[in-house]
Amino acid sequence: MSLGCAIITYNEESSLKKTLESVAFCDEIVVVDSGSSDNTLKIARQYTDKVYHQQWLGYGKQKNFAISKLSTDWVLSIDADEVVSGDLKKEILRVLKNPSADAYALNIQLVFMGKPLRFGGTYPDYHVRLFKKGRCRFDEAMVHEGVRCSAEKLKGVVYHYSYEDLEDYFNKFNRYTSLLSNVIRQKKPRIGGFYPFGRFAFELFRRFVLKGAFLDGYEGCVYALLSSFYVFVKYAKAKEPK
Repeated sequence: MSLGCAIITYNEESSLKKTLESVAFCDEIVVVDSGSSDNTLKIARQYTDKVYHQQWLGYGKQKNFAISKLSTDWVLSIDADEVVSGDLKKEILRVLKNPSADAYALNIQLVFMGKPLRFGGTYPDYHVRLFKKGRCRFDEAMVHEGVRCSAEKLKGVVYHYSYEDLEDYFNKFNRYTSLLSNVIRQKKPRIGGFYPFGRFAFELFRRFVLKGAFLDGYEGCVYALLSSFYVFVKYAKAKEPK
């Protein structure tokens, strides 16, 4: 059972080396870049000769394009800011010797301000990322894409270094809330005046009271507060007249 890793990139020089080192156990690595202007391509070519350019298609389509370039039996789809833990590597290699399913969900653990978070609704967070090629594919969502197929869960974690720092968080915050506001506007064209405030209040309650974000200390509290505000902003943007 050969295993290939598919990664999409755009200006990922700060995180890509660590990601590629963590998947070096794969038989094949494919990197699809959408026009990086930093050292992303140089770093990628140190680990694989299968580096392709593809203009941005949206998250789901871009990942499916990368998968199509693999020649292996199985696919491991990892983001350029994610790192496969040593325990998960061993688990994947063991499972693929005698697979009991066509797809496996991996536990993605967010690392925020240097701390792996376990509370506030962030963990566990399972996503189908390991599957037999041709049996599953990503949906074509522009954001928050996913693989929709039946899967078994693995125990090891993928560490997600989504944000370099708070400046990086807010750069992504603005981009993603704008993308999601367009999705919301299509599904819910009329939003009441107090709806964004209600969603913000509920998210605060869910993360701090129901999910115990404070148990992750300062970092967990900061992330829970910002994530709640994220919900408010995406709905506030969706309510803006266009």
